[in-house]
Parts: sequence; C-alpha cells; structure tokens
Amino acid sequence: MFFEKYLNPIYLDLLYDNYEQDYLNLFDENNFKEVYQLLKENNFYFIEDIIINYLDLFEIEAKYVQLALIDVKALLGNDYVRQIGKNMMLVDKIIELAINYQDI
Repeated sequence: MFFEKYLNPIYLDLLYDNYEQDYLNLFDENNFKEVYQLLKENNFYFIEDIIINYLDLFEIEAKYVQLALIDVKALLGNDYVRQIGKNMMLVDKIIELAINYQDI
C-alpha cells in the first residue's frame, strides 16, 4: 500500500487497526496525494491525525476539499487551521461541505 509514504510506523499500525484492508484498497493514491498536499499547503500540522480519524476526507476529490477549505476559512477566520486542530470534529464540516460540492 502507498500509505507507508505518508505515515510513520506507529500511525500506520493505527491505520491498519482502525480500517479493513478491503476499504483501504479502494483508495486512489493520486487523489489521496492531492488531498494530502492540499492540507500540507494550508499548514495543517495534524494531517496524520486526520488520516487516522477522518480517512473518508481522502476519498473526496481534492478540488471539492479545496472549495470546502475556502468555506471553512471564511467561517472561522484566518486561524481556522488552529481551530480545527483544537476541535477535530470540525473536519466533519469540511467533509460535509466537500460532499455537498461534489453533489452539485
């Protein structure tokens, strides 16, 4: 699997403990990489935690995740990444918004 490129061994073990291999096999590496890069470019310092707890974010096309991040930033302000880091449940809002864009 390609997850080894993005996670250290401890997080990788957590990933394999949390998710079934069949589910992990469904991921498109290119899209995963694009979403990962998008988060990195926006200074998300807890990407590994997002992967472990909100892996479904990486199923959504990166362009929709980007639109959702723009909306969340508009709602929360310039320190939105810090706010999300303090309240990871806000990642659910990003996922919700991205899915809504995807459905348009």
